[in-house]
Amino acid sequence: MSIYTGITIFCWAVLLTYWFINAPKVKAAEKTQSSISRFLYMLVMVSGFVIVYARVLAIGVLGIQVIPANDITGIIGAAVCISGVGFAIWARKTLGSNWSARVTLKKEHELVQSGPYKIVRHPIYTGFEIGLLGVAITIGQLKGLLGLSMVFVNHYFKTRIEEEIMYSQFPAQYPEYAKRVKRLIPLIF
Repeated sequence: MSIYTGITIFCWAVLLTYWFINAPKVKAAEKTQSSISRFLYMLVMVSGFVIVYARVLAIGVLGIQVIPANDITGIIGAAVCISGVGFAIWARKTLGSNWSARVTLKKEHELVQSGPYKIVRHPIYTGFEIGLLGVAITIGQLKGLLGLSMVFVNHYFKTRIEEEIMYSQFPAQYPEYAKRVKRLIPLIF
């Protein structure tokens, strides 16, 4: 493992630590996604990360080096990962007690539109994707792009479920917010 890959692992460890420390500091849920839906989401997320990181999967086409593995790409990848993880942590902090690991409607739920929520409607997911892009750059193999694609598609479907709840909960505010702010990629999508 390169020092740059080690840096990316450290970034995710910081994010997970922050998540676990702050998980109890949330509002009670009114409505939440089913356990099977949550399981499928987590299965794809974990699979995407495993594909990116697992050296044993660098076989055949997945092991093709599409980005040269050197200090320059290592530094760029680590910086991108740090940026993405930092963005996700900022978004989690901004969301505060409205956060949930599951698709959830909280009691006294608020429509947060400040901080990173001014940039994209789902900045935690965007942060995860940017962070994983950094890992894919650092590792440089085709499997990194496959894992990143899995996570992106997974987030796309989860945002659709979340947005149904937001449109229903905030019928006047959410459509206006959705017109102003893109879903996952600033200015694009």
